[in-house]
Amino acid sequence: MIKKIKSFLLKGYKKDDSLIRDSVILFSATMILNITGFIFHFFMGRVLGPSSYGTLGALWSLLYLLIVPTVTIQNTLSKFSSELKAEKEYGKIKYLTSHTLKAFSVFAVIGLIIYLIASKFIAEFLHIPITPVLIFGGFFAFAILLPVSRGIIQGLQRFKTLGLNMGFEGIAKVVFGVIFVLLGLGVNGAALAVFLAFLFSFIITYFPLKKVFKYKSEEYSLKPMYRYFIPMFISLLILTSFYSMDIIIIKHFFDSEIAGKYAAVSLIGKTIFFATIAISFVMFPKVSELHKQKKHTKKMLNKSLLLVSAVGIPMAIVYFLLPELAINIFFGSGYIDVANILWRFSLFILFFSLTYTITMYNLSIGKLKSLYLLFLFAVAEAALIWIYHESLLQITNILALLGVIMFVTMFSIVLMRKNDT
Repeated sequence: MIKKIKSFLLKGYKKDDSLIRDSVILFSATMILNITGFIFHFFMGRVLGPSSYGTLGALWSLLYLLIVPTVTIQNTLSKFSSELKAEKEYGKIKYLTSHTLKAFSVFAVIGLIIYLIASKFIAEFLHIPITPVLIFGGFFAFAILLPVSRGIIQGLQRFKTLGLNMGFEGIAKVVFGVIFVLLGLGVNGAALAVFLAFLFSFIITYFPLKKVFKYKSEEYSLKPMYRYFIPMFISLLILTSFYSMDIIIIKHFFDSEIAGKYAAVSLIGKTIFFATIAISFVMFPKVSELHKQKKHTKKMLNKSLLLVSAVGIPMAIVYFLLPELAINIFFGSGYIDVANILWRFSLFILFFSLTYTITMYNLSIGKLKSLYLLFLFAVAEAALIWIYHESLLQITNILALLGVIMFVTMFSIVLMRKNDT
């Protein structure tokens, strides 16, 4: 059985073979980014103390507001630059790069001005000093621009370069953070470290794009890209809601202690998603390019789903067999009493990760009608948890069952389409 899976993954033309290699590269970069993020927070939590770290945590909550739009920007530019690459239209890629950098620079400036105007209100609402809030504003500006460069690099399928840039961001954040905090800048230094990490990560994306800027710019209509941006944004918003709305509803119906324990289990289960998301990032531009060349794309999807399964299933099995150990390692013995729901939530996340891969595949070939179905599943999740919430066990049973049904439905729709080209 293992030999058959290995043979399936390795057969085919060179473009298919690169899926595994590039997924490993981006997976490694994602792990470096996650590990350095953990080191950053571990250091800040120890050195700053509970009060100042609470301020940093409040600032960090603002970061999550940008996840959906930034990923939308990156994936949209990845799709359109990969299609231009398929036709070797490098002059148009230059136009796409320069135009979007200018356009999003304007958005970044406008957004920064609005943020600075609102900074006093933000500080008062979060009960934190205004200085780190102002410093964090610089991060917001480059958090909009960095996905533009990374999206083009992803579309050109320069995954090693993209991975190095992501790794640099994580390492720079830790290095700057440690230096500034040890110099006595406190939470202001931590906020400044985040800003500088994004600033320098954006600056160094210029070097891998130098070859693109050597070509003569060829103007072409970007209206299809901006039209595509909306369904991409909606898709990512819906997908993000699947692993966030449950926590919000549980926080509403349960006390803080139970909600906190569920949040801990949720975070452990989500490691399956975070460990496999790199596969979708790699698949997305490759499928877009194949689709533009009128080549079959389902083989790429099948291999991507197999890779997600190869990573996710062993993790889910570990969480099923050793839930107490997993919880104890991540959060300590105080959370052991909810160990029985870990494998159920992990099952939900495993099938959600597979559904996420299918959704990215559909978006890469312009199959957007499945968004309506995805939205209905999101509504169903919220409604079912809102109605049936006698215990965390009941909620995770609902999630696990919904995850299986959602994946089977979405995959069946793909199978029923005769040829995706």
